[in-house]
Amino acid sequence: MSARLLVLLTLVTFVSAQLQVNTSLVPVVTQIGTSVVLQCNFTLGVPPVDPAQVHVVWKNEGRKVLSYVGQVTSYRPGAYLSEELLAQGDASLTLPNVSLLDGGRYSCSVRLASEQETQTVTLIVQDHRQIWVEGTIVLLNRSNELRCWASNLSDFEVMFEWTRDGRVISTSSPHDLENTSSQGVTVRSSFCFTPTAKDLDARYTCQVVQKTFPYPLRKSFHLSYGVRPDVVIFLSGKGQKNSSLVCLVSGFYPEDLNLMMRRDGHPLAETSKKWMNPNGTFSLIAIHQVDVTPNDDNVDYTCTIHHPTVPGGVTERLRFLVDPYVPKAFWMVVAAALLFSVGIPSMCKHVTDITVCKDWTDGCTAMMRCTISGRYPRTITAIWIIRRGEKELEIKERGSFQPLGDYRELQEQDSYTCWNSIKSQSVCGLRHSLSSVLSFQVRKEQHDQAEFICRFMKAGKVLTEKNFFGIVLDNYGFFSVSDICIPETCSEGDKVTLSCVMRGNVPREIRVTWERSVDEERTLIAKDYDANYLVTENKSVGQICSFLTFCPCSADSGAVFTCNFTENEGRVLAERTSKPLKVLEPKKNSWSRTYQDWGFRAFDEHSTTEI
Repeated sequence: MSARLLVLLTLVTFVSAQLQVNTSLVPVVTQIGTSVVLQCNFTLGVPPVDPAQVHVVWKNEGRKVLSYVGQVTSYRPGAYLSEELLAQGDASLTLPNVSLLDGGRYSCSVRLASEQETQTVTLIVQDHRQIWVEGTIVLLNRSNELRCWASNLSDFEVMFEWTRDGRVISTSSPHDLENTSSQGVTVRSSFCFTPTAKDLDARYTCQVVQKTFPYPLRKSFHLSYGVRPDVVIFLSGKGQKNSSLVCLVSGFYPEDLNLMMRRDGHPLAETSKKWMNPNGTFSLIAIHQVDVTPNDDNVDYTCTIHHPTVPGGVTERLRFLVDPYVPKAFWMVVAAALLFSVGIPSMCKHVTDITVCKDWTDGCTAMMRCTISGRYPRTITAIWIIRRGEKELEIKERGSFQPLGDYRELQEQDSYTCWNSIKSQSVCGLRHSLSSVLSFQVRKEQHDQAEFICRFMKAGKVLTEKNFFGIVLDNYGFFSVSDICIPETCSEGDKVTLSCVMRGNVPREIRVTWERSVDEERTLIAKDYDANYLVTENKSVGQICSFLTFCPCSADSGAVFTCNFTENEGRVLAERTSKPLKVLEPKKNSWSRTYQDWGFRAFDEHSTTEI
């Protein structure tokens, strides 16, 4: 009777038991690329449970992920649950290699002994990696540089791929590497190219591929058209007081532009006005009121602008040459004391040597000054003679009589500016200081080793003169050359692009050549004769990029490539040698068809930042 009673109580308990399903009450947070387990436990009486009597269905936002009806059926590649744990009331779902598509609201439905219960759990997938692109506002038909950054990466083993409408146009290793505790590993790459009007509608992508991470990091964008501004800084007003320092920025697009005027590095307050030009570009003028004093002599005034078409900004400089001003009252007070000490020497004329403000480099603005002091009549004048070989050019002050000459000579004279100034006068009306200043833009072919003569004349006769021989220094030498960007490995027959960049004061006339070395034998790569190799260059202000594109074969495995930067006179300015190229045989795709289809669908999602 006791055994029957025990069986009866067990049946009553089983009948009265209610199916209970429990999941996590808080969202489950995980990182992309990891594996995650979504807990789902159920109970109906005392375990173990016969798995054949249990039906389990997992869904994500209404879409089936996995079902168990006698066997596991996975609708998401890699998803599974354990039949052994299912007998103990555990129907947890395991998802390997989580992507952003796996995030969302999951439902766990369990059916047992004609009862069914459903509970939900939320999965949040985070991607701590970041990617951004700069330089998308470009100048048409001119060399531009796109820059791509990626941060919060796990390691430095990455490759950059630039694509245009889905087609790979450049592959390179990162240029800059940085590892910090706050942002992890940060890498950067750049791509130089010359866009045309057809490229404005193209879809460009910067893709970062990690060997240890299953999903690449992507940033897609479209190019925008821009116009680079012209910047001029000058002083308005001829007097020392109530003058204006003017910075004029003209012909730029888009409208966003930042401007800052400084005096020896200290910001200046200015008033600015912006307007639209008839051609759709914009212009801006900034004005700072200034009283020119002797303290402004040789002071560096700058106007710096930042615009999307000018990476890093551009700065124009202006220096004043201000002679000290001595009030006349001072001379009246000390005239008696100085009469005998300086009176006699002042009757004699003294001419200073020609002075220049700085060393000359090609393209800079030069200023030369020569001064005569002492007693001389009002009719004395100053002219400048520029002599190079047998050629002689005469420069006079603006407004004075110019001799007749041919058009070319007059045009060359207009490229120079000369002015004479009287700094003080005595009570008798005799000039005591006459300064002559010559200003011009330095050209190496015209002014190097040329003789500059400052000649003081009276009634057409030479009174006295001073000469100076110009020396124009090379304006290059301050540049840097990057290492050759070469992939760690490549497959036979795949297109490979090597690049090398020179930045800084790049010479205007420079030649870039590539060489290929195998077993210590160097071969010059000529783009006109080697059909397998394509050599291209992109030149811009302060930068020259050279690219070598080819399809490697098995014979190229272990080859070393050298990039040479040579000036026209034959002197090698820089040389960079790559690491040996590793060429692999083409690999067969061992992915299952299901995983391949799912992966491509995940990669082709259209968004600003794609995974």
